[in-house]
Amino acid sequence: MKKTVWLVVLSLFLAAAARAEFSFFLIDNFEGGKTDKWYRFGNLDMSAVKVPSLEAGVQDTIADSCGDYALKLKGKTTNWYIGGIGTELMTDAKQFSRFQMDVNGYPSGGKIKIELFGSGGATKCVAEVPILGQGYTRISIPFSAFKPETPSAGADGWRPGKSDGSSYLQNVQLILLAAQATGEAEADIDNILLTY
Repeated sequence: MKKTVWLVVLSLFLAAAARAEFSFFLIDNFEGGKTDKWYRFGNLDMSAVKVPSLEAGVQDTIADSCGDYALKLKGKTTNWYIGGIGTELMTDAKQFSRFQMDVNGYPSGGKIKIELFGSGGATKCVAEVPILGQGYTRISIPFSAFKPETPSAGADGWRPGKSDGSSYLQNVQLILLAAQATGEAEADIDNILLTY
């Protein structure tokens, strides 16, 4: 009897561990201060920066999860658009339902436009998030909130889990936009991932 109970407990533990192993797909957390998997375009400066230390006695679970490095995006514009970064993912995202990242804002504000490209890069779906004030904010966007931006995307656009096999995610791009037509924007981003 004890052996049977032990086997049941062990199988439940192994099943939970297997599920936990695939609970997220890490795109990048910039640890080690590396940015080499990202390409840059437009008038955007990008660099790995140390995550600022919290003041003594201040609790911030999001900042605590950011490790030592984040990626700083910064630039100026005369027409809203500053520039962006991107990376190839080449992954089947059907087991995930959300895009997530941690964002540290600055007084200049602005927005980050997130672009997800489906198989072959022909299907692009987008979502925009505001850059809030200083301090890290966890941004978690369901895939259903991403809207198609290309005519070939159709009414649904790219959606993981569709029966037609369109859950393949080729790459992601992050575009930095200023709060005013002529202005600047700045943000630190970290812990970019796909999750449930």
